[in-house]
Amino acid sequence: MILRIIVRMNERVTYQATDLARNHRSVMAEARAGYALVRDKDGTTLILTPAADMERLRELADLALGLATLQRVLAQPTDHRATALYGAFAWASALPEANQRAFAEELADALLMANSGTSLEPARELIEDWIVTAEAWADHDTRSRLLADEPDPLGAELHG
Repeated sequence: MILRIIVRMNERVTYQATDLARNHRSVMAEARAGYALVRDKDGTTLILTPAADMERLRELADLALGLATLQRVLAQPTDHRATALYGAFAWASALPEANQRAFAEELADALLMANSGTSLEPARELIEDWIVTAEAWADHDTRSRLLADEPDPLGAELHG
């Protein structure tokens, strides 16, 4: 009996295309609550969902694809890593090996959290922070200071 209740809770009503005209309030209410399935006259099933939810899913998928590409590149020897292979994260090629791996791990954690329903903003901020770091490594003078193990590698002029 418990199994039947669980199955019924997870069942979705599939509306007919004509329900959009006849029962639009029900269809729209279900779509606003998550998504609504609508079967067109040719048998194609469509999903109605809030645009913000769809945009979030697309961004999450794009970031996950970028992470998979990055992880694939990191599995190769460093002398076989062309910048173009990094895909959306080509800027990460300017980072030292350890930083590239740290970025991949941090991004994976951020995406796992975002997938649980939290905002993608922490992932966006993480990427922005790493881009700034990559830009610092890409600049010859800054990189020289970073590698010199100076107490203040970015220079006092940045701290006012």
